[in-house]
Amino acid sequence: MILFDDVTGHITDAGFAALESDQLELQQRLELAEHLSFCDDCCARYTAFLEHRPLLEPPHPVAAPVIRRIRSHGRLILLRRALRVGLAACLLITVLSVFAPPLTGVKSGSLRLDFELQQNTAAAQQLARQAAKDKEIEPQTLNMRISNAVDQLIAALKEKGETEQ
Repeated sequence: MILFDDVTGHITDAGFAALESDQLELQQRLELAEHLSFCDDCCARYTAFLEHRPLLEPPHPVAAPVIRRIRSHGRLILLRRALRVGLAACLLITVLSVFAPPLTGVKSGSLRLDFELQQNTAAAQQLARQAAKDKEIEPQTLNMRISNAVDQLIAALKEKGETEQ
């Protein structure tokens, strides 16, 4: 049986028929499969050759077992992700409790909140005092600053000139 055409190097019709009927040895099937993997013309001819064959039916339904496997795999993925998140949260809490700077004089959670509230209040009062001071000082424009600097320079030059004479 001639599997390949000597002139073109493509698979013959007898080769396709032998491949379909499983009359080939393992070595011959591998040679045909390798040729089909890189030859687009033979692959198209083999597809056209197989179009007229009826589709095979599985001996039992496969949809239900496949769906069960997909759902169980999805649950397993969800469980793994939940475990990773939980482990990361535990690790974060442990690291923060070990390395976080302790608040001095704070013993319990409610005392800690009171302490932080007092600190926030003190900081807000300090900011308010600073803002009041800033409002008291008249803001100078750039022109005013330049004018003051020029006046100081002239005064310094006059003073220097008077001392040299």
